[in-house]
Amino acid sequence: MSPVNCRRCGEILNANANFCWSCGAPQHDATSPETIAVPVVSAIDSTFANAITGPNGVHGDELVIASGKEAGSRFELDNVATTVGRHEASDLLLDDVSVSRHHALFTRTASGRLTLRDLNSLNGTYVNGARVEETTLHSGDEVQIGKFKLVFWEATK
Repeated sequence: MSPVNCRRCGEILNANANFCWSCGAPQHDATSPETIAVPVVSAIDSTFANAITGPNGVHGDELVIASGKEAGSRFELDNVATTVGRHEASDLLLDDVSVSRHHALFTRTASGRLTLRDLNSLNGTYVNGARVEETTLHSGDEVQIGKFKLVFWEATK
């Protein structure tokens, strides 16, 4: 059978795939009586648990890398603009072929909110599982850039 593309992210999939291996989107008609979605339940490792429960103490806006080579690392977003990508000049360097050289940009607005913009990356930028061009981030949002999952935490006072 020939490969097919994911309905959500466009990833190439096996023709018999029920879900996308990359973004998790169902690949079947959800209204069909022959198919039902079954959630996958797995144990959460301590690194990911730390990322999803948030930081301890006083901090600025930050990203916690929840998966990938740098899992558990924290990156403070204290600049007006923070570049993300595979290029060595990126503020947040994510060294993997699934990340474009100039992948995304975090920007602080005049009101102090943080926005995330995709820079026409090949694999896209996702927030809470949905592909985004530009969005405002909220505490606890999961950002996916290539293979890396990052959790955004707003500053505490």
